[in-house]
Amino acid sequence: MRVVVWYVLTAWMLSGAAWAANDKPVVLSSIMPLQMIVRDIGGDAITAELLAPATVSPHDFQLRPSDAQRIRSADLVLWVGPVLETFLQKLLDKQDNAVALYPNLKNSEDPHVWMDAEEVQSIARRVARLLSDRLPSRGAYFHANAARFSTEFRLYDKQLQEEIARHERRPYLLLHDGFSRFERHHGLPAGEMVMAGSDRLPGARHIVDLRARLQAGEFSCVFREPQYAPAMLNALIADVDIRVIEIDPLGERLVTSGNKEGADGFLRLYRQLGQAFLACFDR
Repeated sequence: MRVVVWYVLTAWMLSGAAWAANDKPVVLSSIMPLQMIVRDIGGDAITAELLAPATVSPHDFQLRPSDAQRIRSADLVLWVGPVLETFLQKLLDKQDNAVALYPNLKNSEDPHVWMDAEEVQSIARRVARLLSDRLPSRGAYFHANAARFSTEFRLYDKQLQEEIARHERRPYLLLHDGFSRFERHHGLPAGEMVMAGSDRLPGARHIVDLRARLQAGEFSCVFREPQYAPAMLNALIADVDIRVIEIDPLGERLVTSGNKEGADGFLRLYRQLGQAFLACFDR
């Protein structure tokens, strides 16, 4: 009888171990740029899920009860930190499975860290370590993916710097102040902003001043973002001969263009940012 019980218990334990080995940990990222990096590093060893859709700015996203349940059930939740995803702070303070990549950013700092080439590579290395801690058997795989990611990213970033350096960099108009890290890295002049802050609409005086400058031909182009309704920008540039170029800091167009999972990776998003600025400087 003891032999039978031992056999049954052993078989049950082995089947449970096999199930755990085949089960992919769920990594839930707050925003699409993080999800893209997580997928690039985690590959087929994990399930990379997204919390806030790229159609909505993280400044405006509101959690639903179903989102809270997804956070609680995920194996790992990654977010930038409370300066960017203010909607997550209260909930994630109570979650042991959540990791803020930049918990100590100050309100005066630009939280759009995926625009910073150095920070992108730092995030990739951090993700590889976090995944390796949770799935040690695939640690070498994660770190190899991170190394390949960094190599490919550095090559493109260097190429982009060289291309930007060959262009005359004239003033341009942005909707909001989310690109300062990208601008500093590539030696670009700080863009003029329609919205001075992420959560404030522009005042009437500011709009009048911007229209006068647009009409005077001061700006090389105006950038629009798919996360923001076009009405305000359309009113601003009405009857003004100015190039309007789409720039997508969250990768929303990578979804609507048919790439539902952003499978081409983070580099595709970063390349889209670079090409948008180059298009602005092209005459």
